[in-house]
Amino acid sequence: MADEQKYDVIVVGGGPAGLMAGQWLARYQRRVRIIDAGDGRNAVTYGVHGYFGVSDPTPGELRRIGQEQARGAGAEFGHGCVESIEGEKDDFTVTLSGGAALKARRVLLATGLKDIVPETPGLLDFYGQSIWHCPDCDGPEVVGKRVAVMGWGEGIAKFCMYVMTWSRDLVLLTDSHAADMSTEALEALAEHGIPIRREAVIRLEGEGTQVRRAVFHEGPPEEFEAVFFHIASGAASPLAADLGCKLDEDGALEGILDVDKEFQTSVPGVYAAGDIVPGSRLVIRAASEGARAALGIHKSLIGEARRIG
Repeated sequence: MADEQKYDVIVVGGGPAGLMAGQWLARYQRRVRIIDAGDGRNAVTYGVHGYFGVSDPTPGELRRIGQEQARGAGAEFGHGCVESIEGEKDDFTVTLSGGAALKARRVLLATGLKDIVPETPGLLDFYGQSIWHCPDCDGPEVVGKRVAVMGWGEGIAKFCMYVMTWSRDLVLLTDSHAADMSTEALEALAEHGIPIRREAVIRLEGEGTQVRRAVFHEGPPEEFEAVFFHIASGAASPLAADLGCKLDEDGALEGILDVDKEFQTSVPGVYAAGDIVPGSRLVIRAASEGARAALGIHKSLIGEARRIG
């Protein structure tokens, strides 16, 4: 394929990190294409909170704005799924699910994470409105409310301590899973007055988009006004694993990638930004790191003739 048909960068993922990277790469006069599967992690939530300059847009609206800005800067954008990435630095082949193959000198992975959502009947009726998975994003929505936390194991006790930033009226629902917590964790829950309902949750009930209670297999219902759940999350795409990108030691269980200061992974020419790199899972952070990754990629593409020393 002739050089004029090759992209400088292909960005895989059209969320905040990918769109911001695409916009800034285009501003750096790079030929860039963003490929988006359209299945963002936060698609169900009613609003993106705390994003500078925009008041609680829906995820779809924020993406629309990002796509408009990226295209306005000169980036190409298209919907689709990437099946594979092969090759090496300066000569990658990105194959789409329809069979089309694109060439690129660099690849940026902005593929994000996916959460395991409890299969509790009724949960999806309220998910993104009064049930959430991210207290950093939606914690301010529950100030002064009674909140149920769904999950189990040692990690859920730590999660409860974190949710107390916004509400101290909590109840923990373990949904009949084993009470696999240390004595320290159980004592912390007791000290802060957080009861544990261990019965199986047979359904969540409420009105409209407002959750109101959990109904159990045994025992009385539990009333509350909001729910946070914390089960597990993992990489939304296998592409990084297929490429052999090294995992971050502290985030290996979630598929978090090890990147250098320029956001390059352990595979030369492959970069990563957003939820799949170490750090918080905030939308505004993902966008910021998309811009930082774009700068790192741009610098890597500057020819030797323009380098001094």
